[in-house]
Amino acid sequence: MSPEKPIAFSSYQKLVIFLLAVTQFTVILDFMVMSPLGDILMKSLSLSPTDFGIAVSAYAFSAGLSGLLTAGFADKFDRKKLL
Repeated sequence: MSPEKPIAFSSYQKLVIFLLAVTQFTVILDFMVMSPLGDILMKSLSLSPTDFGIAVSAYAFSAGLSGLLTAGFADKFDRKKLL
């Protein structure tokens, strides 16, 4: 059996992949920026380290929970329609 020729992505598919990659990059960047900016944010918002830790943890848990809920929702429907 000869190997099949790979199917090229359409312009629309390339655009969707690019938009998803940019979105994922901003999500990761958001998580990575919180730690270095912690001191500045605590001073400007008058937060204690405990309060800042709770805020960062709440953000991380919310992001994880929404990811799990979205994954279950996405499994019920067609991926193309959701995108």
